[in-house]
Amino acid sequence: MPSLPAPEPITELEVLALRSGVKGSRGLWRGEQVYVKTLVSDDPDRIAMFHHEGEVAARVSQPPSGHPLVTPLLRHTHDQLIFPFLPGGTLRDLARCGPMGAEAATEVTWGVLQAVAFLHARGVTHHDLKPENVLLVSGEARMDAVRLVDFGMSHATDLQLDIHSGTRMGTPHFMAPEQFQGVRGDPRSDLYSVGVLLFDCLAGHPPYEDALGWLVGISEERAAAPGPDALQPVILWAIQRDRSRRPQSAADLLGALGQARQALGLAALPDLSSSGAA
Repeated sequence: MPSLPAPEPITELEVLALRSGVKGSRGLWRGEQVYVKTLVSDDPDRIAMFHHEGEVAARVSQPPSGHPLVTPLLRHTHDQLIFPFLPGGTLRDLARCGPMGAEAATEVTWGVLQAVAFLHARGVTHHDLKPENVLLVSGEARMDAVRLVDFGMSHATDLQLDIHSGTRMGTPHFMAPEQFQGVRGDPRSDLYSVGVLLFDCLAGHPPYEDALGWLVGISEERAAAPGPDALQPVILWAIQRDRSRRPQSAADLLGALGQARQALGLAALPDLSSSGAA
């Protein structure tokens, strides 16, 4: 991101989180409310991860590359990442209210997939798609409310060094089996996670109670696919253990999801996968 000769100060209003050597807070910057990630660790690995997140977030934020459903990075310094503060909550907050209906669940999933398709077209695999990393902005329609956040575990094809190479980082209930084995940069891993997100929205829980057992291949026990019959094949296609048997692109999964919505008598949704930010 472009640097300023004299950075404007940030007025911290509220500390919201402190984990993994990074403090998350709400603040005021340039007269606007912002969400600030501040590096508070001197551990070399934490520092490398922090700057990796900033570099990837910057690459998908710069005009004309930004996308309306991906939270943009406003500024990146050696110890701070500044994003817009978005009122609302996360998909996890919404899930605590219980399972979602098919219309709401597919609209949110459609929004996530639009953002994911945009990232994949730019060589970025998110690698940590989970309800906590999907924001839902207050006052906007379901699909339009989606904002994808957190590129701390992401992979970008044009970065010379992948700091997570060979690691098993991720969230077990939402990560693909090959990601657990250390495979990085395969967009189909994100599509698996989107399938689990849709399952979780409809059922109120992810498909595997023993997530680690599933990932290492010692357990195949899966909860029954939730939702109406038209959606179940879409979910089961996305969460195949073998990535060659999953959708091969976000466009494939969007097409299947759109057909399922049509079969359910739900309205067609717009394609924003290549949209730039306004």
